[in-house]
Amino acid sequence: MTDARPRLHDFRGKAAVITGAASGIGLALAEALAARGVDLALADIDAHGLDAARARLASTGRRIFTRVLDVSSDADVRDAAAEFEAELGSVHLVFNNAGIDMSGELASLSEQDWQRAFGINVFGVIHGIRHFLPLLRRHGEPAHIVNTASGAGFWVNSDFPMGAYAATKYSVVALSEALEQELSGTGIGVSVLCPGPVKTPIAEHSIRASEQFKAIVAAGTPPERVASQALEAIRAGEFYIFTPTRMRPRLEKRFGRILDALERAPDMTNGPATT
Repeated sequence: MTDARPRLHDFRGKAAVITGAASGIGLALAEALAARGVDLALADIDAHGLDAARARLASTGRRIFTRVLDVSSDADVRDAAAEFEAELGSVHLVFNNAGIDMSGELASLSEQDWQRAFGINVFGVIHGIRHFLPLLRRHGEPAHIVNTASGAGFWVNSDFPMGAYAATKYSVVALSEALEQELSGTGIGVSVLCPGPVKTPIAEHSIRASEQFKAIVAAGTPPERVASQALEAIRAGEFYIFTPTRMRPRLEKRFGRILDALERAPDMTNGPATT
């Protein structure tokens, strides 16, 4: 049986767009891609971080274009896409990676908190799909888009009040699953990156993260390892990308609960039940 999943095997000479590129997984992706001969368009809300990233990558010999970007703004992402294409020409890789933490019990979060979390974590991906995906379609060559979700996109961690964050990441998983279906047969691959704790500044930038949560993040997987794994998964045409994590027992418990509930559901063999 032939494996029909789209594969982008050779990165050299290609160009990539990365949001959330000033630190963490985004910066690690930039370094890994530059080492593999990829030109880069790096975007982030953090101007100083972008300047530092550009300086860090200067010795790679690749073209590096940086732009301050608010991914929650559709117009800003639209304008950035046009600039990236003008600077780099054909784009073959897109990483919708920008994201923020949002901790706190659901009822305690303000309307502004909810708008910010969904604006960056969810609409940032939506805007990336709307405006970066056409760049991949333009040249008709194999390409790939990666949306960064989280292990929290599959289960809600009862140890920390992060239901809002989980809600945004569940959304990213669903968006990615739908996008994979829509792009089937086009030569554009889709992956959803679902890391467990990663040693990034995400907790440091949160005003509500507990000291326990910050300690778990500080002991997390190095972002360089996550980036390397993501690039290998692109080559392999993998959709779900999980980093080292202990979440399997929790997932088995969650899906077992779902399957048990389905077993108790009315039998639809003879048509829908009437009330």
